[in-house]
Amino acid sequence: MLSAISRYGARWVPHADAIVENCRSRGQLIEGPAIAAFEDALAERLGGGHVITASRGRMAFYYILKALDLPPGAEIVFPALTFWVVPEMARVAGLRPVFADVDPVTFNLDPAALERAITPATRAVVPTHIYGLPCDMHEVLSIARRHHLAVIEDCAHALGATYRGNPVGALGDAALFSFQVLKPLNTYGGGAAYTRHDGLGRRIAALARAEPWPSEDRVLHRIRAARLERALMRPRLFSTTIFPILWAASFLHARPDVYLWEKVRPLWPLPEGYAERYSNVQAAIGLAALDFLDEWTDQTRAHARFMSFALAGLDGLALPPEPDDRVHVYYQYCVYPHDREGVVRRSLRNGLDVEYHHMDVCPELPLFSAARADVPGARRTREALQLPIHAGLSGADLERVARRFRRAAGPAPVGQAAPRPA
Repeated sequence: MLSAISRYGARWVPHADAIVENCRSRGQLIEGPAIAAFEDALAERLGGGHVITASRGRMAFYYILKALDLPPGAEIVFPALTFWVVPEMARVAGLRPVFADVDPVTFNLDPAALERAITPATRAVVPTHIYGLPCDMHEVLSIARRHHLAVIEDCAHALGATYRGNPVGALGDAALFSFQVLKPLNTYGGGAAYTRHDGLGRRIAALARAEPWPSEDRVLHRIRAARLERALMRPRLFSTTIFPILWAASFLHARPDVYLWEKVRPLWPLPEGYAERYSNVQAAIGLAALDFLDEWTDQTRAHARFMSFALAGLDGLALPPEPDDRVHVYYQYCVYPHDREGVVRRSLRNGLDVEYHHMDVCPELPLFSAARADVPGARRTREALQLPIHAGLSGADLERVARRFRRAAGPAPVGQAAPRPA
């Protein structure tokens, strides 16, 4: 079997196991001082204000909505391309999701579509910085101000990204962050709400801190699950466990990876493990990870630059944009190839894990049948696929990705050779 490269890679604090053991020995796996220290450190990074940790990013969003005290049944505009859980949490909070189309080039909310989606019942908008590229926040904020809408940034993919020199999350009224294993900051799950507004911050904190503490068993299970996920992404184990299934499926036109995704379903009543607090050991890992975040971001961005140079000139291939006024952190590196399905099959058969980016065209899900909308831009994004460029890859890995993808997608670019990755 080929030595395969996973499209996913978890960021990992080098001394994470020692942090876990230190918290355990002090009796601080669940409660402890790291929670406040992590919240303060992240708030400082975002320019001041209030960070409130939560069991999950989606629960952070839920607390923001409840703290805003929006009228029951009020409409909230989401991009049509987003993770289904976020608009579902708005429904759990008693609100009505409405979807606006996205720009298929940037994958982000189209400001003109946002304007069209607003009605007298609209009270908020959730610009989602998809794949780590900030939205056009100048336009989004201008529209929101004209219509007196709250702006809640979904930064699950985008910690470390900036828009016109400002960190994402600090541009609207509030923001949510996710610390799931594959996110820019990995604390084995969890999330956080952020706001610069004192009153809103106090209300969010009151909701989050009224939840019970998780059990030690649940937290240890998260740590073990995260370690397993990381192990399965390593080239040797990935090549001998998960990849053979994907390789075989390429001959059957099957998609076995969809069985790894979270099932789309109503989230009320809240599933077990949602309504609880964020643990001290996760905060301790997050505090340590903040010291590595810029290094990881710089490495991923360098990998993206290498990949774009290496793939430039391939027939019919559209590369990810990076507008001059934004810093893209490349949670995913998504391209549009010609003959998408053929490129996927040929890549898999050459030991390269590429597939459709894991986001949802929400108006087309049965869960949101009451919010049907014509969203050609979001539908167009189904023709994209993601390539591995994560910080865990070596220079040799990146060269292998570029070489195998060029072979799958078309003739190699002519002219100057791509620089070797760092």
